[in-house]
Amino acid sequence: MSAVHRPTMSGLRIIGGAFRGRRLVAPRGLETRPLPDRVKQALFDWLGQRLDGLFVVDCCAGSGAFTFEAFSRGARRVEAIEPGRHALPVLRANAATFGNPPGLIVHALPFQAVLPRLRDVDLLFADPPFAWYSDDRGLVAELLRLGACSLAPAGRLVIRGERGVDLPALPAGLVERERRPYGRSWLALLQRDATDP
Repeated sequence: MSAVHRPTMSGLRIIGGAFRGRRLVAPRGLETRPLPDRVKQALFDWLGQRLDGLFVVDCCAGSGAFTFEAFSRGARRVEAIEPGRHALPVLRANAATFGNPPGLIVHALPFQAVLPRLRDVDLLFADPPFAWYSDDRGLVAELLRLGACSLAPAGRLVIRGERGVDLPALPAGLVERERRPYGRSWLALLQRDATDP
């Protein structure tokens, strides 16, 4: 019989907006890597503190730390993509804690099954497992390709990586606007190329 991975209270919390200070549960073990508060703070210092009315996608959502931060900061709709059996119950437990926001859709499916159905996304945040960069870069490339197709014309795609790895070649029509390091992590901001027909 396999061990049951029960969620645990963690240091994760909402750091801004209506839910500021509320705590989240996180999956036990090392299969997910939660978004640290300091990186989250840096991200919103960069993107802007409010996401009022935006359609947001949290790809590789894990416990939903970014999902619920987006709701706290005014997002209209958030679609959280998380197929992991260890993380999905935790994501749903956190959703219940926040009253199952009406604009939340949880997809218990791989991103390859979800992103092709989405259009006009204002902000797509992707925090893929670190191993993808070294073991299967094709997954990162596919995430970028499908994510680019889902973006609104002025939409933004932010992806997190770790020091020592880089993004694969970007798909046609997607350009990297900026990259910022945060300790061992970096965040890259990508957008559709306005000159691409």
